[in-house]
Amino acid sequence: MEEKHHSFNLTSSFDQRFSLVVFASVCLTSFLAWPPFDNAIYWLIKATLLVIMLLFFIYQFWKLNRWTCKFSLNAVGEGHLTDHGKFTLYKRAFVTPFVCFFYIQTDKEQRLIIIWSDMCDDTSYRHLCRLLLITPTVKG
Repeated sequence: MEEKHHSFNLTSSFDQRFSLVVFASVCLTSFLAWPPFDNAIYWLIKATLLVIMLLFFIYQFWKLNRWTCKFSLNAVGEGHLTDHGKFTLYKRAFVTPFVCFFYIQTDKEQRLIIIWSDMCDDTSYRHLCRLLLITPTVKG
């Protein structure tokens, strides 16, 4: 008997963008901890790295505005991720009212999936959390 797959449609969310801004802020403010030197090469390397990181985070924020993800999951821990194929849950999921983390195992790799509560409607998020909590996982 085949298990019923539950579909989830995720879109970019405020919490997701906020976490990117916080992470970018931590990374970019780390340049304040660099020691001051009067060497031109040192200053050029520091400025180049700062600009590269700033452009990287701006690009990631821009890409995030159009980000979507669709996947399905059943109670046995098997699912299908659009553009990546089938997967199984790997390790135990971490579920909170605001965010849930779970690992998936595809044919090619193991990936961490982070889902913020505002990436889908409230009913879908609660349903996903229940599925993650009751689903058996492969020990890793």
